[in-house]
Amino acid sequence: MKNIRLILTITIIALISTVNTNAKTIVTDGLVAYWTFDQGTIIGRTVKDVWDENDATLVGNPKRVEGYVKGGLELDGDGDYVSLPNVGNFGRKIGQYTFEAWIKTTLTKRWSVIYRVIEQPCRGWRNGNGILINCSFGFDDAADIMTAPDWINIEWSRRGEKGRCRQSGSGRVVPVSDGEWHQIVYTTRLANEAELEERRQHFIQVGIPIELIGVCYKNTVYIDGTVIMEKLYCSNIEDPVAYVEPIFLGAVNYEGKASGFLKVFLMKCGFMIAR
Repeated sequence: MKNIRLILTITIIALISTVNTNAKTIVTDGLVAYWTFDQGTIIGRTVKDVWDENDATLVGNPKRVEGYVKGGLELDGDGDYVSLPNVGNFGRKIGQYTFEAWIKTTLTKRWSVIYRVIEQPCRGWRNGNGILINCSFGFDDAADIMTAPDWINIEWSRRGEKGRCRQSGSGRVVPVSDGEWHQIVYTTRLANEAELEERRQHFIQVGIPIELIGVCYKNTVYIDGTVIMEKLYCSNIEDPVAYVEPIFLGAVNYEGKASGFLKVFLMKCGFMIAR
């Protein structure tokens, strides 16, 4: 058994498990919710949060199956998902947090999501929060999401009280829909001083006032313990407000309506929030 800790800052720790992971050993510093889908943690339609009291709800007809380590769920891609409660900083300001899940899927014929939340004023093109697979975006606001096998995209939006929204997205080709188990970890943390200085120099070079930088975050995606995407994102919204909708694991939550369902075996899912 072996666990790898990726220490991004002294305040945020992401759980990265190796092939020989023992499910009984998890990183608990900053952990706010952990759904194992193991035997005994699913009672009726309730999925127990084994760490705290953030119980989730099954929607549709997900099946409990044997996972890569102990239990898992099978989502059929036709209305199945898990409604996760709005926890920690994700619900408050989309602050520093880490999301982790193990998945296995062969679906490449249409785009789908690990999760995606969309609320006003952040709605429409690239204005959600989440992880999308087998998808790509066009180059203008009128373009819809397009199916693009093996593409992974992340979205990160920050809402403001005055009807403002600042969004960011990044994507690349990563073949995770190959019928094998893959671990996906998505972290967002406050930028460090060196990263902020790099952004200040960029603003100076292109003639943008540096006071428009605002608050900067570093978004990183790991697949099976390897960094596959990193992006520094800055937002000058000074009045961030909470996201109120729950996270639909395996579906898009578009202001309470579910779509974009994922056909997948899902093993574990957890959130860690920076202290």
